[in-house]
Amino acid sequence: MKYYIIAGEASGDLHGSNLIKGLKQADPNSQFRVWGGDLMEAQGAQLARHYKDTAVMGFVEIIYSLRKIYSNLTYCKKDILEYKPDLVILIDYPGFNFRIAKFAKENHLTVFYYISPKVWAWKESRIKKLKQYTDRLFIIFPFEIEYFKKRGIDAIYKGNPLIDAISEHPCNTETPERFRDETGIDDRPIIGLLPGSRMMEIKYLLPRMVKLAKKFSQFNFLLAAAPSIPEEVYHKYIKETDIKLLKSQAYSIMKHAEVTVLSSGTASLEAALLGSPQIVCYGGNEISFQIAKLLVKVKYVSLVNLILNKKVVNELLQHDCTPDKIEEELFSLLQQSKIKRIKKEYDKIWKMLGGKGASMRVAEAMIAEYQKICLSTRYYHKVETPIGTLLVSSDGTAITSIEYSSTNQYEKSGEDLPDVLIEAEKQLEQYFRKERTEFDLPINPTGTPFQKRVWHQLRKIPYGNVKSYGEIAALLGEKKAGRAVGSACSMNPLLLLIPCHRVIGSNKKLTGFNIGIDKKSYLLNHEEAKGNDEKTLF
Repeated sequence: MKYYIIAGEASGDLHGSNLIKGLKQADPNSQFRVWGGDLMEAQGAQLARHYKDTAVMGFVEIIYSLRKIYSNLTYCKKDILEYKPDLVILIDYPGFNFRIAKFAKENHLTVFYYISPKVWAWKESRIKKLKQYTDRLFIIFPFEIEYFKKRGIDAIYKGNPLIDAISEHPCNTETPERFRDETGIDDRPIIGLLPGSRMMEIKYLLPRMVKLAKKFSQFNFLLAAAPSIPEEVYHKYIKETDIKLLKSQAYSIMKHAEVTVLSSGTASLEAALLGSPQIVCYGGNEISFQIAKLLVKVKYVSLVNLILNKKVVNELLQHDCTPDKIEEELFSLLQQSKIKRIKKEYDKIWKMLGGKGASMRVAEAMIAEYQKICLSTRYYHKVETPIGTLLVSSDGTAITSIEYSSTNQYEKSGEDLPDVLIEAEKQLEQYFRKERTEFDLPINPTGTPFQKRVWHQLRKIPYGNVKSYGEIAALLGEKKAGRAVGSACSMNPLLLLIPCHRVIGSNKKLTGFNIGIDKKSYLLNHEEAKGNDEKTLF
């Protein structure tokens, strides 16, 4: 299957990369085109656009970026239509992704939303859009199950993918001594700084965090650089300090830090799962903050407090996010009794989010749900022919299979048949009356990339002619792939439209066919098939 995945920030790139890993195991023939980042690309996905070129946060900031947002939306829509995915998967990033969801549904594409927009926090009106423009919703927090169920959405919960990301990370086997050696720091304990992955967050939070280094000189301060932010942005703030900038080592920093001072978001949950006591900070444009205060309905902003439904970690937001208050909270957290209590609460989060394997379970569930959707939207029609009853199926716009039928399994035919099935019956009748030598029908077969290459070559064999498996393999540039060609022929889902009966073995020997040698012989006789020597085969 072909997947088009859209994530608009670093956390979405992380979850998307783990999802791709799971989909590749569950669907070995999967292909991916994504709006994401380095992690998704590292899993073999074709990068359409990097999230660092698309991320915008804050009400006022969005107004200033309208031209950029419109340009990205236009490009994305065009790119989706050109790629023709089987499934569009949207990861969080609601401002952009809801528009894409609407577009995708208008173009008859299947849309899954993975990691729900936080409608339980604000903009609950978006639930209507989730129902209208998405086919399935996959969630990552247990408290969301009941929330969506009460609002008429049977959301699918298979655990939280951060469990996988953290459980499999190399930092788990990394000793403090090794980490110090590799980063070149001394024996002083560590304070981690994670000011976020967006420019707006960094500009607001980093100047406040930097001041801690002067007050707590007995610590090493390690600053986690976001992969999408140029290093010179950080150096502007830390050039006159002893703060050490580390790229792509956020997990290691949190793992070994006594306390992590971080921006509200996914990092809060990551710190908890890594066992790092934390101070949650947030701030930005004052107008954006005041608007958010009016709209946000939840008691907490950090995922730790939301999941546990109580205040476990302190949240310093906007006016409370001052150097003095961060310093005060840091001093308080460094008391061992408080750290012990926080870590005990962290243990509860591990249990609540379930065990490892969430990404694989989500991938398997997505494929299963996609198959259900496909089957529920299939149309079937029986056509009587000289070789027996043919069962023709369609997805409403194209022919998906033509099989030899000896059962009454499918009866979905009649007045509600799509036009393509009516046309298929007409053209099949013309073929068997020898009034037609080629079919002019849209097809949408399901198969591996290799099978589709074979089938493409088969459709080029003229009426009344034959080729051998070896000749087809040579046309594909794989002379030794004759057996694989034969296998592709036996998996042919479109009898007649993909004319596997025109492929024979050596010495004009009839080879196997998925409906039998007798019917293959009939079809070749019907077409008065000739070999390469221009003599009739029979």
